[in-house]
Amino acid sequence: MLAQVLIEERHMNLPKRQEPSATSPEFQEDVSRDAIAMAFQKAMESHLRSHVPGTNINEQTFLASDYLNQFHELAMLLEALPTDPSGFASDLHSWHAVDYEEHFHRSGLNNKELAIAAYRRSPEKVRAQFDSAVARLQGEALRLVAAVAQALDGPPDLKMTCDGAAARLRVLIDDANAIANGYLADEDGGKGGKSSQITIDTLFRLRRD
Repeated sequence: MLAQVLIEERHMNLPKRQEPSATSPEFQEDVSRDAIAMAFQKAMESHLRSHVPGTNINEQTFLASDYLNQFHELAMLLEALPTDPSGFASDLHSWHAVDYEEHFHRSGLNNKELAIAAYRRSPEKVRAQFDSAVARLQGEALRLVAAVAQALDGPPDLKMTCDGAAARLRVLIDDANAIANGYLADEDGGKGGKSSQITIDTLFRLRRD
């Protein structure tokens, strides 16, 4: 019992650990690290912004809508398919989407490395919205390709099936393109007029489909 009391007293007499104050070296070291990281990030963004003008990269979002070309090509393929089903069938079956960085790595664009670097520095919320829109687009594209492939040897209304698939695809392309160009990135409606109009147009197109 006495030993327990002595142990408790010893713990009670131990000096309390003090949190670093704003003037302590530890605190200043943490602040310095944060300041250096922030300065580096701003320097990188400034460097990118100085190279973006005159390219296909949006100066606000740091995204290039050229990435969506593969989906535009698929939409055109779907529209052309009914004119020569057997001739375009292999193109349809071999189609697959590639991700953003792979797309530019494969491209012959002069500024492809800049496009990849800018994408990595895209504002977090903008990139999250864009990546989400692209994920929906990729998933729907694969579903539509599979549906049209099944219809190749099926019903005679292949043109209607292909036209509907292409129209649906273009709606999702427009959504991703809008984000890449800064129209839907501002949740507070910073580009409200254009953003609202694009949203309304998209809804009408979905209704028609």
